[in-house]
Amino acid sequence: MTTAKWLRTVIAPLPSKPSVDLERFLSSCDRDVTADVTRRAQIILEAIFPSSGPGQNASLMDNMWAQHRRMEAMKLYFRVLQAMCTAESQILHANNLTSLLTNERFHRCMLACSAELVLATHKTVTMLFPTVLERTGITAFDLSKVIESFIRHEESLPRELRRHLNSLEERLLESMVWEKGSSMYNSLIVARSTLSTEISRLGLLAEPMPSLDAIAMHFDVSCGASPPMQSLLKNEKQGQNGDICSPKRLCTEYRSVLVERNSFTSPVKDRFLALNNLKPKIPPPFLQSAFASPTRPNPGGGGETCAETAVNVFFSKIVKLAAVRINGMVERLQLSQQIRESVYCLFQKILGQRTTLFFNRHIDQIILCCFYGVAKISQLNLTFKEIISNYRKQPQCKPQVFRSVYVDWTAQRRNGKNGPDHIDIITFYNEIFVPAVKPLLVELAPGGSTQTTSQSPETKNNIDGSCPASPKPSPFPSLPDMSPKKVSAAHNVYVSPLRSSKMDALISHSSKSYYACVGESTHAYQSPSKDLTAINNRLNGSRKLRGTLNFDDVDVGLVTDSMVAKSLYVQNGSCSSSPPMPVKSEQPDS
Repeated sequence: MTTAKWLRTVIAPLPSKPSVDLERFLSSCDRDVTADVTRRAQIILEAIFPSSGPGQNASLMDNMWAQHRRMEAMKLYFRVLQAMCTAESQILHANNLTSLLTNERFHRCMLACSAELVLATHKTVTMLFPTVLERTGITAFDLSKVIESFIRHEESLPRELRRHLNSLEERLLESMVWEKGSSMYNSLIVARSTLSTEISRLGLLAEPMPSLDAIAMHFDVSCGASPPMQSLLKNEKQGQNGDICSPKRLCTEYRSVLVERNSFTSPVKDRFLALNNLKPKIPPPFLQSAFASPTRPNPGGGGETCAETAVNVFFSKIVKLAAVRINGMVERLQLSQQIRESVYCLFQKILGQRTTLFFNRHIDQIILCCFYGVAKISQLNLTFKEIISNYRKQPQCKPQVFRSVYVDWTAQRRNGKNGPDHIDIITFYNEIFVPAVKPLLVELAPGGSTQTTSQSPETKNNIDGSCPASPKPSPFPSLPDMSPKKVSAAHNVYVSPLRSSKMDALISHSSKSYYACVGESTHAYQSPSKDLTAINNRLNGSRKLRGTLNFDDVDVGLVTDSMVAKSLYVQNGSCSSSPPMPVKSEQPDS
């Protein structure tokens, strides 16, 4: 089902107010919060989808479009909220969900997810992520807590929108959560008290979340105007069916991170599959603890605070995302599994014992440095240039990752050294990474000890130290097979299981003879395996393959369109004067 059809057939018919079941949960709190939930949804959604005021140059169609989008987001919000309340009540064996349903941050995250899905469905270019974060007053860390639960509790969500939310979660985890002003630091100073001094010195703590009244006043919600977004919907037009249409994504730079960066990258469509399948099968922590006060004890038990639970869950997501990206780089660089294990182990140790290296940085910057550091101690002939060259082919690659790395020279205290706030990744590796990670690299070196009985002076002076709640390094997780799967590290050749829809077309009696498949030979008395063997010989041969496979080379026994056409011509018993039947060829999936 397409996203537009899903929104039109599943969400649009829903009521624009809480259902009877949801009202039961809202009224079962210590006080009835139905009015609060409805008022909050109206204010937040009008801040995201503002209507133009009387003094602004806007058409009636603009206001109608904004009103329809607000209504769609509100219906989706109520639908998923009811599903979450039902699941939470089953876990807690109670209908009183006061702690969750009175949490302002939780509701705003839900509204932000709902609005983002509506914006993605209508492909609105004037409201690109992370605009919804600014309009709702939440941070990247807040939104990262609810995305997984949102996807799980909306089973009808189309695949494209699931991938969109997964792509947003990946963007949040890789860099946005580590930026200045993230609420993650507010939880981190509680969970890892040794980091509080450095976090305060750098001024990383998040500001208090703005109140609903402040948002309403800032975006002038009461009169339906929004000064910062006067040209929000200027380029909209009316469709042929009378529907209000939003402007489309015209520029490639606005596309989702799902779009491949260049033609040499893998054609994998679901590159988040591995990350999703790595998520734990056990039930996630209660939503109440995820959005509770950081210093509050976790209601799930375990003797830890809610901040410690939130940070541990967040760190586990970071490690899983790193595992997927490390594995992709290992395949591109054609490195051994032992190197993969060493890079993964080093990354985990840095996250647990040198957490400050992630502050204001991208996790890929740490991963690239881990590759070079492990290569040096393993005496591999691998240069930083080769690492960056292969990183450029990764789908998530951004040039600023290796061109501009944040550095705080005041923390180095190395002979008064000073410099720019952003440097290239090689300078970062030499000046910042190696001095901080050298003791951990020594432990991974051949003959090094993975467990040291005494700390080196560099470790003792490190501001991070070894935190009691730091995650222990674990073996590299088993990643599910990706589809399409790259079958050769030296060539851009991929295989994928045959889709059921294409299989039905192939086995149909009316169309079977019109298709030609690799492996189905047209030579007399020749097995299909010989065609596949010919392809394997080309891939595994000593001669380096340049360009694409030559499927027109009859000598290697591959199937050609002319051969299939000739075969059909003979089989059908056509007269010699009749032209051969045209061959229908399958187009590759976009």
